[in-house]
Amino acid sequence: MSQIGSLKSYTNRTILIIFLILFGLISSRALVSIGTLLLAFNLIVSGKEHNWQFVKIGNFGILSGTIFFLTSLTFVLFSPDISHGFKQVYYRLPWLVIPLSIAAITKLKTIDLNLILAFFVGVISVSGMVVLVNYFSNYEYYTAQIALAKNIPTPLNHIRYSLMVAFAGLTSIYFTVKDKLYIAPNDRIFMGVASFFLFVLIHVLSVRSGLISYYLGLIFLISYFAFYFRKFWVFPLFGLAVIAMPFIAYQAFPSFQNKVAYMKYDAEQIKAGNIGHNSDGRRWRSLKMAKVLITKKPLMGYGCGQVEKVSRNYYQENHPYVAQQNQKVPHNQFLFSAVEMGVFGSLAVFLVFCIPLIQKGVLRDPLYITLWIIILSSSLVENTFESQIGMSFFLVVGSLILKHIKDE
Repeated sequence: MSQIGSLKSYTNRTILIIFLILFGLISSRALVSIGTLLLAFNLIVSGKEHNWQFVKIGNFGILSGTIFFLTSLTFVLFSPDISHGFKQVYYRLPWLVIPLSIAAITKLKTIDLNLILAFFVGVISVSGMVVLVNYFSNYEYYTAQIALAKNIPTPLNHIRYSLMVAFAGLTSIYFTVKDKLYIAPNDRIFMGVASFFLFVLIHVLSVRSGLISYYLGLIFLISYFAFYFRKFWVFPLFGLAVIAMPFIAYQAFPSFQNKVAYMKYDAEQIKAGNIGHNSDGRRWRSLKMAKVLITKKPLMGYGCGQVEKVSRNYYQENHPYVAQQNQKVPHNQFLFSAVEMGVFGSLAVFLVFCIPLIQKGVLRDPLYITLWIIILSSSLVENTFESQIGMSFFLVVGSLILKHIKDE
């Protein structure tokens, strides 16, 4: 194992900061911000060590995230409120700092990547224990709250947290089956226990974005292992298991039952035209709003950082009866960026997802594809990149895996 505790090399300093950011994802947004600024400082002061040699075409997969930052910076010029536009660009600074910082690592060894991923699985698992203790301490209250479209208290943001639980759970399954961690004598046992615990946790949480992404990722992993081990007979067996799991979870977890019941109720209300303040109704209304706004300014959008303002104006003009807390911005990252920066905004998001897939070896790496599936599925129903937690999680983990693929 490399001496990660040593601060003499740029690589070790960067990895230590990454540990800080990963811990911040479940504990404090301030830690995530501090970690990002430390990455920027470390990158700049280490110029003599890396000599900026990593800014080259060979790192196009890792550096693809900078496209989103540069597009946002460009569209500040088209914002009617430039000062607010620059605040939005500052908020998106991780899109520049994190990929550059990780690309500058001399070589990311397998053991270092595995240690980082194991730390992430451990942090999510420990935080999940705290979440479940709190849930079962107030079992009846929180179970009833889910039936009212509320959520079980989680670190920082319940939707982004569920995505991290999904990835941690699938990562632990991957390492349990592949037995490739190699960082401790009993690491496979740890991963096996974590995979079961995180399976339970994500169903107790019953956050739909997390559940959908988890099952999509699980289907992919099952397919991957079937081809990897050439055990094609597992397809029908595990296919039945994947189908059965939600039904078993429905019977086992009351929180899951209440979430399903609320979804049915919400769907009936939308069908009847009673959108009101219901969760899915508000999302549906935000998508209809996005369609109208994009139609008016399809090419250049409304300017960087202007989505909340134009959304608020739309509601005031077209739905003045909707309370402010129910006035949602577009719940789709592609549409959100299209409102903000027109076709160029949605194109930037598209490139962030597609360019890494061109990098050699990426399509054969199950962990990156699993992360890709989780974030893409979330981005279709959420503005995932507009959250510090969602953005930083994707950039840190995704960039690390892409860096390792390139170095291998």
